[in-house]
Amino acid sequence: MQCKCLDALVGLATSLAILLALLPVEWQYPLVYQRDNFHWYQLLTANLIHENTRHLLLNLLGLVLIGFLARRCMSGPQFAVILFFGFVGAVLAEHALGQPPYMSITVAETRGLSGALHGLFAASMLYLAVARDRLALILLCGLLLKVSVEAFEGETLVSTGSVELVAVMGHFGGTIAGLAVAAVLVGSRRVRSN
Repeated sequence: MQCKCLDALVGLATSLAILLALLPVEWQYPLVYQRDNFHWYQLLTANLIHENTRHLLLNLLGLVLIGFLARRCMSGPQFAVILFFGFVGAVLAEHALGQPPYMSITVAETRGLSGALHGLFAASMLYLAVARDRLALILLCGLLLKVSVEAFEGETLVSTGSVELVAVMGHFGGTIAGLAVAAVLVGSRRVRSN
């Protein structure tokens, strides 16, 4: 049952991102996070709009792969909560940190799912690390090191070339949001089991 719910959520997010990609660009633009024209709904919609087809496909591949990984360790509702907070955390971090003195430029707009994906991956690694998976703990530490260095430097360490400007602060915010929510969920699960 849990896998079906999680699969449905991955399918829903994938479908929404594809449907939004089919909209004319002028209809997509108001859904992108814009520093100078911010609306609350952009906290969610900016994650589902992508810069180009390559960016969309790369993010959807990541969503499907992390969805398969998450099936091993969390329920559908947990996945949904972590994804939601990853969406919000990524956009809020870009808003708060995507400008001097944190970056050499001011990020005027952002789009894409990668910040929330960082959060889902971090959450999955935390769940597995709590279950005594050493590789998951190593991967979680590596991810935290990556996003911290990128946030400190204000630029990406690795680029896929699918976007003009990688949202490093979005990756940082999504990771921290996903990890924080997962820590609360794991902690509450341990309290209930004792």
